[in-house]
Amino acid sequence: MPTPSAQTQPARFDDRLHPTPPIYSRLPFITTGKVHGSLARAGKVRSQTPKVAPQEKKKKALYNRRFVNVTLAPGGKRRMNPNPEGKSGST
Repeated sequence: MPTPSAQTQPARFDDRLHPTPPIYSRLPFITTGKVHGSLARAGKVRSQTPKVAPQEKKKKALYNRRFVNVTLAPGGKRRMNPNPEGKSGST
């Protein structure tokens, strides 16, 4: 019958019974399975999708219409709001 003190102590590795330690103590890390696959398939989805011409953005088109493609009188300056209402305007 084991003594009560032997039951309370945690189980320890006995070198006499096992000359080599268990596998988990010999490895510096525990290897796990791969999660996302190999890099051989990287970029697969992007290369399979059809090429679509980019659409012109609304704000860029508005900027071009207001400021870039405008003909000004000599010495004229294009402003953001040429006819403001209120204090700073003509009314």
